[in-house]
Amino acid sequence: MKLNMYADFTFKIPFEDRLMLIKDSGFDGVMLGFSEGLMYTQYETADRFGLEIENVHSPFDRMNALWELCPVSEYILNRTLECIDVCSENGVRKVVVHPTDGLVPPKAGKFGLNNFDKLINEAAKKNVRLLFENIQLPQFLNIIFDNFGDCGNVGFCYDVGHENCFSKGTDCLFEFARRLEALHIHDNDGSSDGHLIPYDGNIDYDKFLKKLSAASYGGPISLEVYMGKSDKYAEYTCKSFVSKAARAGRYLVEKYSILRRQYEQISD
Repeated sequence: MKLNMYADFTFKIPFEDRLMLIKDSGFDGVMLGFSEGLMYTQYETADRFGLEIENVHSPFDRMNALWELCPVSEYILNRTLECIDVCSENGVRKVVVHPTDGLVPPKAGKFGLNNFDKLINEAAKKNVRLLFENIQLPQFLNIIFDNFGDCGNVGFCYDVGHENCFSKGTDCLFEFARRLEALHIHDNDGSSDGHLIPYDGNIDYDKFLKKLSAASYGGPISLEVYMGKSDKYAEYTCKSFVSKAARAGRYLVEKYSILRRQYEQISD
């Protein structure tokens, strides 16, 4: 099983230095953002370091503008379309998308559905899969999958940290297991989205791995951890942070591999 890390875990050091640390720590690949300075050049750089690109995260601020007409609605739509097009041009086949932004639910009407239809159709033309992620309002996943779930290029990215702090009591991993194609793994204390290294918060990772095994997930373990969202890593160097993340990631891979073998034996 492959192990990935989010390349934008910090902006304290240049992109190339981040990739070098990720590669030297034993990761197989990266997830990328779509930041202004790197959106066109980062793919070749990752390839040069021998790191597979698992997916690209489309920009996620102001995504409610796709649901309700406002001055930036066209800009947010075109920005997301550009992300799809650039990923296609660079051979990236999976783009992670936030369905909404924030805690106030937008109106889920025709305007929004038309915008998401445009995104999904453009992605289909460009041979790109759109993986919708659980965030503050996971009910919007139901709206998207109810309307577009039959499209062949629509899937689910499960974020274990978001469920722990944003939507306690829900179980998106179980509900959307058959659509699961990617993971965002990180930890927090249940009160804020800290994006901590696994086992530095209070998420029950044994429970998570058992549910993941029941979902028959066979993709990579992907860590979406950040140095700067918590003071826990204030004394860490970038190298020590990535090294600790790699140890936690390898431990998760080992534990999950054992669970998968046990689950398969029971199923047989």
